[in-house]
Amino acid sequence: MPTPTPSAGLLEILGPGGTLAAALPGWEPRPQQLEMAASVEAALRQRRPLLVEAGTGTGKTLAYLVPAVLSGLKVVISTGTKNLQEQILRKDVPLLAGQLPVAFTVASLKGISNYLCRRRFRDHVAMQRALGEEDAALERLAAWADVSERGDRTELPDLPDDSPLWREVSATAETRIGPRCPHFNECFVTRARRAALAADVLIVNHHLFFADLALRERWPSAQLLPAYEAVIFDEAHQIEDVATDYFGVTFSSLRVQRLAHDVEQAAAMSHLDHRGTYQARHLDILGDDLFAALRPRLAGSGRTAVGDDLWAGEATRAWRALDTALEELEALCAAMPTDTTEAAERCAGLARRARSARDDLALLADRTDHGKVYWAETRGRTLILGASPVDVAEALREQLLGTVEAAVFTSATLTMGGSFDYVRGRLGLESAAEARVDSPFDYREQALLYLPRDLPEPSDAGFGRAVAERMAPLVEAAGGRAFLLFTSHRQLQLVSALLAPRFAAMGLPVLLQGQAPRPLLLERFRERPSVLMATGSFWEGVDVVGEALSLVVIDKLPFAPPDDPLLAARARRIEEAGGSGFAEYQVPQAALALAQGFGRLIRHRQDRGVVAILDRRATTRGYGQQVLSALPADCPRTADLDEACRFLRALAGAGRPALPPGDDDAPPPALDSGGW
Repeated sequence: MPTPTPSAGLLEILGPGGTLAAALPGWEPRPQQLEMAASVEAALRQRRPLLVEAGTGTGKTLAYLVPAVLSGLKVVISTGTKNLQEQILRKDVPLLAGQLPVAFTVASLKGISNYLCRRRFRDHVAMQRALGEEDAALERLAAWADVSERGDRTELPDLPDDSPLWREVSATAETRIGPRCPHFNECFVTRARRAALAADVLIVNHHLFFADLALRERWPSAQLLPAYEAVIFDEAHQIEDVATDYFGVTFSSLRVQRLAHDVEQAAAMSHLDHRGTYQARHLDILGDDLFAALRPRLAGSGRTAVGDDLWAGEATRAWRALDTALEELEALCAAMPTDTTEAAERCAGLARRARSARDDLALLADRTDHGKVYWAETRGRTLILGASPVDVAEALREQLLGTVEAAVFTSATLTMGGSFDYVRGRLGLESAAEARVDSPFDYREQALLYLPRDLPEPSDAGFGRAVAERMAPLVEAAGGRAFLLFTSHRQLQLVSALLAPRFAAMGLPVLLQGQAPRPLLLERFRERPSVLMATGSFWEGVDVVGEALSLVVIDKLPFAPPDDPLLAARARRIEEAGGSGFAEYQVPQAALALAQGFGRLIRHRQDRGVVAILDRRATTRGYGQQVLSALPADCPRTADLDEACRFLRALAGAGRPALPPGDDDAPPPALDSGGW
């Protein structure tokens, strides 16, 4: 489609000689950014869906944020990560605040488990004091809670992601009791939701957005987000996976344990009588019985498809017993006479959770929804049962496009070979307009793609050792400054065991995913030449600008495991319609994932480096060219290791100039706000 003409308002802000150029030293207007902004502006004005791929370096955040504000609509911006959500709120919004011709308000809203619950915190402190078990971590949390304006765990950068303490004191959908809570007016969730209701632009993440959409599907009168007129999805390539999670159903052993824990706590605080204590322990035992009956029927670890035989014999009897216990708990909580509004709300919440658990478990055991694939997954000691929709396109057409016409879907990776066909079909966006904006980066000069042909096939037993041997000279030539990205934790562990001693002998710190929270690993990586070895979570949403990163090595093409039950069901559906599940689903999926990994390297016009893909299939198999078609076409390629190493050694010896100020591709400000 022809590129829309930008309005005078857009030109005044983003164009040459515009307000941003005048206000920010070093600001460089970009034709690509203005082109994207004009497409977003037209989509919002015409109330129609739009797919827009914006190459890395376009400055797409401002390209959609400026037209969103100027539209006068209530706009939700949904991001793929909470880090990007914070960056928009704390970097891009302040940048625009004094430069736009209209006043506007912006708020950020996250899932409620990201906020401290004052009531749960009060209860936890009281119980710890009664047990004489107060500790330093709790004291630091109390000091932070006294001064925090948002109560957002993002303000606690050293708090581990899996912190048991945070689980005890955070807000949850199950334990929130609403206006009757004695802390309601000072509640962090209440404050955030009031700000969201009043804001012109609301910034959320995909998980919260689709949690709201799924909630409205089940209970039309319920909602997590206020009404909105338009939505813009950044990192839209993640939408199918996130929507799949929220339009499905899961039930875990941990869910039973947490419900039992909260029932026992309610009894300890006299919100339930002695029967609550008994019911909690009974529930715990029956939950253990059910999952003990299911475990022997599941082969190995990871996610596996399950059939009717999973629920045969003892498993069905255990399910029926747990269902009865949940029904009894619901009745007990609903009938419990309470003398305070807080106790009444807590009992009502426990009753709702018991009912929801019964409904979800029944759906998983009965297997009556033939549009879903049924699976089980083991994560450590936790067993998860799930039912996921094979296709989310129809749900998105009805639940999203059926309620809001102005919807923009943007990412740096939405096309293969210039075509949006794959993402259109997966997301039900056949009627969407489209726009492609090329990256302003000069990949001919800035990057080199190394594609060796002499390594073993990934299925070969010696592939892991061969990968390690090939990574070593590349890292040495780069002087560290490398991301080594893997498609599996198993391969990561194998290669790190082989290379860590070698890199240590070279004086290069080795940073392994899982050693520390991601922000801390990245901070250490930027501090000195290092080697960071990681899997999926570092393939996207990670920005290291400048000479700290010169090399990205990808062990193999990122195909999803072929035995994944959801992948198999989706491929089978395509084949039943006469297509090829591999060519039409698995190859495009791998191509977009590879493009995200490639995109970690060049984040600024002064960045230079090498991306190495050590999977020979990229050049020896017919589908390899399809996968590579998602990468910048103008990036030079080589199969010569010496050429790649010369390129890297030249960078290591040359250094790079400092970044100019006022560039929206510069690193975002640190998200820390005080020590933890």
